[in-house]
Amino acid sequence: MISLGRKDFPSPRGDLADALDNALHRFVEKPGQIVDLRSRVFPLVDELRVNLDGAIIDSSPPPLVEAEGETSRAFETSLVTVTGRKISAGGVPLDLRTEIHDVVFDKGFDANGDAVLVLRRAREGQLVLSASQLELEEAIRRIIGAKARLYGIDLEQVRLAMRARGRRSLAADIQVRAKKFFARAKIDIYAQLDITNDFVVKVSQLKCNGDGKVGGFACRTLQPAFQRVLEKSFPLKSIPLGEVQLRDVHVAVADTIDLTVDFGSVD
Repeated sequence: MISLGRKDFPSPRGDLADALDNALHRFVEKPGQIVDLRSRVFPLVDELRVNLDGAIIDSSPPPLVEAEGETSRAFETSLVTVTGRKISAGGVPLDLRTEIHDVVFDKGFDANGDAVLVLRRAREGQLVLSASQLELEEAIRRIIGAKARLYGIDLEQVRLAMRARGRRSLAADIQVRAKKFFARAKIDIYAQLDITNDFVVKVSQLKCNGDGKVGGFACRTLQPAFQRVLEKSFPLKSIPLGEVQLRDVHVAVADTIDLTVDFGSVD
């Protein structure tokens, strides 16, 4: 569900496209139009396109809202496409592709009285998130390097190697060479992420080994954060998607890491 940030629900085709565009621009930084809605006879929509190429997405987007009370039909569309090349999500570069077929949207109002758009049904859909291993390696160097400098540690080198352990399991080895004053150290980090058959995402392993005083200090500093991550999990089924349900989730790893999500309504 997405809040449109207004008290009335737009009915003309142009007003709806502008309202959706304004709603997305509240947490997506990108110049120009994002939403393109094509319709010959509204509320029957031929295609709804969302273009996020080059967008910068806040690492903490607003939470999905819920409609209060009953909802009613807003519009139907044969196809929803969302594309995003070279997106930056919290400083991490990735590509996004989504196609959803035979989609029904409802309209309603949230607890604040703002109009919301609700995904009600979809015959089938697929979401693919892709990220280059080299670009992820650079993002890790940049993000972790900024935090390490707060402790007087400079990262001299970061190496990332990711591999699929199965259709729903991903492992990562991160090698870091760091320096503090004249002391140098090698730090090895191992992480494993698993998705259960019930579509619960959890980091099941997160280990750090470092040599020397600098390496030991770095691992001890990271340990509380690692422990918090290990204690958390995220059930993908908790995402409110109306009558749409997850059908499959799987990962594939080569030069890029691809996460594919298949979904659709129950017949």
